[in-house]
Amino acid sequence: MTPVMDDIEAYGQLQERTLPGRPPAAPPLPLPAAPRRRKRRHWLRNFILLAVAYIVAGVVTAVQPIPIASARLSVPLPGGAPLIFGLPDRPFTVLVIGLDRRPSETGPSRTDTVLLVRIDPRSHRAAFLSIPRDSMMSVPQPGGGWTQDRINTAYVYNWSAKDATAAPKAVMATIERNLGIKVDHYVTFDQYDSEKLIDAMGGVTIDNPKAFGQADYSDDDVNVKPQQFPVGKQHLNGYQAVAYGRIRQGSSDFDRILRQQRIAAGLLDEAASPSSLLRVPAVWRAYGKAIGTDMSLRQSAGVLAMLKRVPDSQLKTKSLGDAATPCNSCTAAIQLLVPAKVQQIIAEAFGDPAAGQRAAALLQSNGVAG
Repeated sequence: MTPVMDDIEAYGQLQERTLPGRPPAAPPLPLPAAPRRRKRRHWLRNFILLAVAYIVAGVVTAVQPIPIASARLSVPLPGGAPLIFGLPDRPFTVLVIGLDRRPSETGPSRTDTVLLVRIDPRSHRAAFLSIPRDSMMSVPQPGGGWTQDRINTAYVYNWSAKDATAAPKAVMATIERNLGIKVDHYVTFDQYDSEKLIDAMGGVTIDNPKAFGQADYSDDDVNVKPQQFPVGKQHLNGYQAVAYGRIRQGSSDFDRILRQQRIAAGLLDEAASPSSLLRVPAVWRAYGKAIGTDMSLRQSAGVLAMLKRVPDSQLKTKSLGDAATPCNSCTAAIQLLVPAKVQQIIAEAFGDPAAGQRAAALLQSNGVAG
């Protein structure tokens, strides 16, 4: 073992020596230092990502607000929902006309529901204001001029097979002339198509304060389907919901108005539920078939989206039926609106005392006041 170790040591010493005639070996050059990486600045990219995320969240919550307790919250955006949906950035009004159409009818249908929906996109407030269909008003005639008759005759008198907008625009003009309320858009529907729309939404839940019904109820005057509605909360399908709003037996038109408003408020609650997003395709298909309107699909979606953002506490339901009195001198069943009561109801519904004063003055000047 010793000779081997000596050889190794000798070899090592030889390696360390400088051989004669050779310059000493230069020390190894140091390796170049790795370049320092500049710290990238990602602030611009992060800002863009955050801005995009904020806009997406704003659009999504404009369509489907986040329900928290009794509030319905959404991410604020510059311009808000009016800019997204192409609607006025001010309080605006949509006229809803419900038609009582029979399957055999091909001409104008009777106007069964006249409802004004006022939306304030800035304060997230809304109001449903019903007008009794038998209210006496100054009504436009198709050949020009005005006559005194029930508000529901405005649709029939001005119906045109060539112009689907003529009849609803006549009702809009009637409301503006007699109540001073500017109507921005209209929506029309009939009982059969609204039944399909309610079914597409999954039905509607209402809280019925008084038991009632009709044993011989029929939606076509042929097929009888008895309808009974007990007191309390109940979930209705499309057929039942339409019947709930239509039945006249044992009640008045004013009761029907309140029932129709309950259905409207219940549908709004259904639409505000996050689960309603799953029904969007079916609802829009039914909506396209059921509704006649001067609004685009984008605007129609905007009206629903804005209503979904209104908390229950900020939704007012009022009826001019509370301001109506029978016309004893009229040959038909006509209601006259009492100006002082109309003034109070409209001021409370719209939060606008001037609007109430204007309506009262116009009813008197048109000679249709009670």
